[in-house]
Amino acid sequence: MEGQQKRQWGVTSAISEAQPTAKELKLNDTLVDALKAENQFETPEGTKNRIGVLDHLQKVAEEFIRRAGKAKGLPASTYDNSGGKIYTFGSYALGAYNPTSDIDTLIVAPKHVYMDDFFAHFPPTFREMSEASEITEFIPVENTHVPIIKMKFRGVSIDLLFASLPTLSQIPKDLELTDKSLLRGMDDSAMRSVNGSRVVRELLTSVPHEKPFRIALRAVKLWSNRRGIYGAIYGFPGGIAWAIMVARICQLYPYACGATILTKFFNLMGKWHWPRPVMLKTIEAGSLNLRVWNPEVYPQDRAHLMPIITPAFPSMCATHNVMHTTKDIMLKEFKRAEELLNLIQDGKKGWPDLFSPSTFFTKDHKYYLSVIAASRASDGGKEHDAFAGLVTSKVRVIVKGIEDGDAGIDLARLYPHAFDRIHQCETEDQIDRIKQGSLDYLVKKDAVAADGKSLNGESAKKLHTIHTSTFYIGLTLPEVSEAKLDISFPVADFKRYVTTDPLYDEKDMSVCVVHTRNYDLPDDVFVEGDTRPQKPVREKKKKTNSKSAKRHFADTGLDDSELSAKRRQSENVNGLPTATPV
Repeated sequence: MEGQQKRQWGVTSAISEAQPTAKELKLNDTLVDALKAENQFETPEGTKNRIGVLDHLQKVAEEFIRRAGKAKGLPASTYDNSGGKIYTFGSYALGAYNPTSDIDTLIVAPKHVYMDDFFAHFPPTFREMSEASEITEFIPVENTHVPIIKMKFRGVSIDLLFASLPTLSQIPKDLELTDKSLLRGMDDSAMRSVNGSRVVRELLTSVPHEKPFRIALRAVKLWSNRRGIYGAIYGFPGGIAWAIMVARICQLYPYACGATILTKFFNLMGKWHWPRPVMLKTIEAGSLNLRVWNPEVYPQDRAHLMPIITPAFPSMCATHNVMHTTKDIMLKEFKRAEELLNLIQDGKKGWPDLFSPSTFFTKDHKYYLSVIAASRASDGGKEHDAFAGLVTSKVRVIVKGIEDGDAGIDLARLYPHAFDRIHQCETEDQIDRIKQGSLDYLVKKDAVAADGKSLNGESAKKLHTIHTSTFYIGLTLPEVSEAKLDISFPVADFKRYVTTDPLYDEKDMSVCVVHTRNYDLPDDVFVEGDTRPQKPVREKKKKTNSKSAKRHFADTGLDDSELSAKRRQSENVNGLPTATPV
């Protein structure tokens, strides 16, 4: 209606309210086609299956809560009417999921059902109410900051969280979590779990139009994963942080199509005046004794380098793990993407160029740290999954320590994915070699023999199954420096965090950090089409006294791959064992 005041999306007015041009719409169509070619959209059959999985989880949730109440001796009138409800968050709730996406799910229960009840009663109830053939994975992880059950049901991966609402004795099916008074009395774990769903709801109501938001978000998630800059636990933005950034661009260009949102995203995020926060709405003042992000009050909030603030109360920084190193990497990637988008708009490049994988293993580094978490398998690898999760949560300590210290390294970059491997061997000496990074005893997952059997099924010496998860940290050294490389302190700090955790079992678990040259990287870190680094051919040179001469590895503290295998096994460099060549 003429004269009616237009809605302002977000904390500032829009930069442009222009409608998409024909050229922009055509570019948007090609982006959608490229995303479909990359398998970034779920099929109708897959979506129907996911809805069925969630319907089943709802029924199991209600039954497990009923059984938990009955086990406590509560009256039938109480436990039969306890209710219970599941909520989704993450990519599924945002509507930006693909066939391989998991479903982040939360069970909300009344006040008389606790976390212990969840782990005691949900697993048997779920198995009893489900076909065994449809459960291909079920891993309860109880002793973590946010307890979780990871499962795969009917082909869909599910991360299942739990929260008890201290203010409600019944959970009706129409309960919404928007009322912040529901947070009263919650512990930190439950509050974070509940806020996942609340953040998604607030985010979607903050976006002018969901369709272009979802197209742009799919593209940003694919791009950030391919470029190796995805994952809050690794010091990069996680899924919700990327979503908030895209949503903010949608607010600034409320009528733009997905391709235009994507173009403006790279341009504005690359030029953003960090640490000015990215926010979708004004932060609500603190209440209920819950801490709200406020850099004027809290020094730790003031230290955040790239603050992305969640829109639901209590507002938090979704990127508190970002370090100077990861920030610099992201800014370079924003610049690269913006340059490519300009070429794509001119028809000189295509969308596959934007989504091309990083060159982390093929070109970016000559030297790497291999962080190897190893454990003996006594339960099919379930304990190792929990242990690998612990190491995942701590491995950025090494990068942070190198960044903050005086290690003589220009850049330490963590690759945000672990490489999981299974090994089988017969002797303790062979186990030690596996812990040090040897792949001599690597077996395929579908060829793992039972403990106590040889690989052909015949009786033999006791066969040990070892699971490893390996992280790689790329190192960039100064071209000319007299400084001695020493990373012993950050590595020791990292190991201390891991080995003092209650989950760590010294008898069956180990964590080792070894040096690896780029030409010694194992085959499985490369994908089809990669050109793997080759060992350089040394030429005989006359001795020089120039200070700019390349330092010997003995001086730098990095492994000299020319050394003999025997010396590799016996020698430590700066407190770190050297990698066994593969």
